[in-house]
Amino acid sequence: MNESEARTVLLIQALESGAEAEGRLLTPAQSREASEVVRAGLPKPGRTLKSQDWSERFLVQRAQRLLQDAAARRPALRGFIEGGGGFWPLVQALVVVAGFAAGFASDALVNPERINLLSAPLLGVVLWNWGLALLWLLSRLFLRRRRVAPRAPGWLAGLAAWPGRWRRGGFAVASRFSRAWARAAAPLWQARVRAALHLGAVAVALGLVAYIGARALPNEFSVGWESQLIKTPEGVHRLLQILFWPVTLLPGVAGVAPFTLEEVTAMHHWGQTSPALADRWLQLVTALLLVSIVLPRLLLWLIQSRRARRYTRHFPLDLTDPYFARLLAEGTGQRLRLVVWPYGLTLDAARAAALQRQAPAVLGVEAEVSAQPALAYGDAVEAVARRPAPAEGEVLECAALLSLSATPEAETHGAFLRRVAQLAPQALVLLDSGAFAARLGRGERLKERETLWNEFVRPYGFTRVQVVELGG
Repeated sequence: MNESEARTVLLIQALESGAEAEGRLLTPAQSREASEVVRAGLPKPGRTLKSQDWSERFLVQRAQRLLQDAAARRPALRGFIEGGGGFWPLVQALVVVAGFAAGFASDALVNPERINLLSAPLLGVVLWNWGLALLWLLSRLFLRRRRVAPRAPGWLAGLAAWPGRWRRGGFAVASRFSRAWARAAAPLWQARVRAALHLGAVAVALGLVAYIGARALPNEFSVGWESQLIKTPEGVHRLLQILFWPVTLLPGVAGVAPFTLEEVTAMHHWGQTSPALADRWLQLVTALLLVSIVLPRLLLWLIQSRRARRYTRHFPLDLTDPYFARLLAEGTGQRLRLVVWPYGLTLDAARAAALQRQAPAVLGVEAEVSAQPALAYGDAVEAVARRPAPAEGEVLECAALLSLSATPEAETHGAFLRRVAQLAPQALVLLDSGAFAARLGRGERLKERETLWNEFVRPYGFTRVQVVELGG
């Protein structure tokens, strides 16, 4: 499934999820007919097609068929499909032009008449890139266990549907589609934005190099320094040693050596300087920008661009979403079983029956509820039962069940959620509000507790949270 096909599938989801006029562009009869026709035309999964491939083909062909029916009544719907990432090369080109111009002009504005060893643009660009690299390294070292699902910024949700948003009658569909697209396309947008930012950083560095070259070609100049903050040559010398440290690590670069303390002292207020020192400064700065910024950022740009191309060709659409689970279960004739891991509550017969009744609302399709042994509060999470194997003709949906009345704690609830995420990475979280509502009602405090739990489970990789009421 590529990006365009994913947009088609999500547009049909937006149309079928609507209860207003736009939703009636597709009747239930049309939806059932499309499912039956597409299912009849595809080989059964597991024979000539893998299950994932069959699922994607079924959803894409069904969505394309329904789009023809809906677009015949409202042609403006095709504007949503046309609003893909075709404009992204232009965005990257604009980022490159802006970055190059900023790099070229920054040193010219700050140092219009002479070259300063302590050039603010040069120091700012290099230290900014080093700071980002340090933050990335620290996040890898200390936050590697806290997996957060990618989320697109809010403005991308509006951008996603802009080709059709302002056409007549498309507001409700655009709102649903843009939210779904921003959520589904977050990995793709993240890769594209990162690639553009890496390319912009390369352009800024090359702009600085171009300005230095343009300044050196028609003129012979000297370099020096002055500073209100660093008044001694020793301080400037230490700063330059840190700044040009990456260049000193390069093997076999003849003639590129950091300035000595005596040379830095001689260049104070452009006192005793020479073209030879200026030549060395040109070599040092060029090598520094290439080693510290241009080459690493180009490598990162290639990585992110390749990732974006992979997502464009193989879009990461989450088929465990209840809407898709219902369609695929109906399309394949398979049964759906909800496997539940309770924590801090007992799933007795009454609660199990209540969850069975609410399963269609949670999953979008009838499902058999299967409860794993409950884990008491504070018990070792290693005791959580393993995920059972699906029976023949059965699709498993997994969920962690917790009580909304409990205050979430990282040491207990967090450890339990990490264990569930290991057993079932695509699991959802069910929050039982029965005891809380019976004690405190269903007012503002219930909403606050729901928000608290939603924010708590997100860093553990759970993006689907449903509130159920199983009784007090």
